[in-house]
Amino acid sequence: MKSIIKKISGTLFLGTMFINNAFAQSTAFFDNPQGGTAPNVSAQGTLGSNITTLINYFLGLLGLIAVGFLIYAGIMMVTAGGAEEQVTKARKIIMYAVAGIVIILLSYTIVTFVSSALG
Repeated sequence: MKSIIKKISGTLFLGTMFINNAFAQSTAFFDNPQGGTAPNVSAQGTLGSNITTLINYFLGLLGLIAVGFLIYAGIMMVTAGGAEEQVTKARKIIMYAVAGIVIILLSYTIVTFVSSALG
């Protein structure tokens, strides 16, 4: 097991040494800032749109967690092996995860409606 981990980590280390460009940099990184135009401040959005975007990202994260609970409960139910208490626990987790997804979708709808109504 240790030899497999050593091989994988060695491959990853050598693979990262031969990458030409950093992923965070672009060609605009090396441009002369004095020769360019002024940055467009209005392109950054308003406070309301930034808060809406932040809330939507948070709701997406919550949805991902809820789907993870669904997968966990499904695996728990499949591997129960006839144990009734484990199946009951898995059903309870599925019920709460589905309720959470419904609440998240309703929250997204409310946020979208309010942000479009406020402009």
